[in-house]
Amino acid sequence: MIKISKNLLKNLNLTELQAKVYLAALELGQAPMQELTRKSGVKRTSIYNFIDELKERGLIIETKKNKRSVYSAAHPSTLVELEKIRVKELESLLPELSAIANNSRHKPKVTFYEDREGIYEVYLDTLKDRQPIIAWSDFEHMKPVMGKEFMVEYPKERARRSITFQCITKDTPITQEVAKRNYGELREMKLIETEHFDTEINIYGNKVAQISFRSNPPFAVLIEDKGIAQTMRVAWNELWKRL
Repeated sequence: MIKISKNLLKNLNLTELQAKVYLAALELGQAPMQELTRKSGVKRTSIYNFIDELKERGLIIETKKNKRSVYSAAHPSTLVELEKIRVKELESLLPELSAIANNSRHKPKVTFYEDREGIYEVYLDTLKDRQPIIAWSDFEHMKPVMGKEFMVEYPKERARRSITFQCITKDTPITQEVAKRNYGELREMKLIETEHFDTEINIYGNKVAQISFRSNPPFAVLIEDKGIAQTMRVAWNELWKRL
């Protein structure tokens, strides 16, 4: 029997056992279940588990011969025709699918990230976007979660990409330490008197990243929506002007 390649399995969308049965039927031409089992090396019980699926897909054809069921494989050229039919069916659905896709564009895209590695992905996204960032920053609780190296290297990379950073933050020893590097890291701060920030918020482009360093485990929620980002930006600007 023909050696089953990964490409064959992929192109026919078959499991290895299904491919063995199809190829066995193709070689035999027409055969009862017993002979199909022997030729394919697949147990009869296993074949019965998926034979109906192969028949529904048009890969295997069952006919009666002397009151016995015999099986044959669809000719490879028939498979090509079946795929053409499926493509035409999909093309006919494109207008409807496109309408659904257009509607979904108006819905906010929300992605959840967990642990340090997940939060790190959100900060990487701020670098990829290359948009100015405004924020409510929680440096005090960022450092224990993200680590000293991140606190040093991320702002350097952000500045290297000419991404400005303006933040409203609580006055703490860690904040004062970070503030010493403001000029070189394209950062501007305004301090606010408050007990703490439960959530750090970064606003950039059409995105709002909400990051909780205090949770166990820490997590981030990234919202991509023009309206939400604009509303958050207005609220931040009003507070910035008054500080």
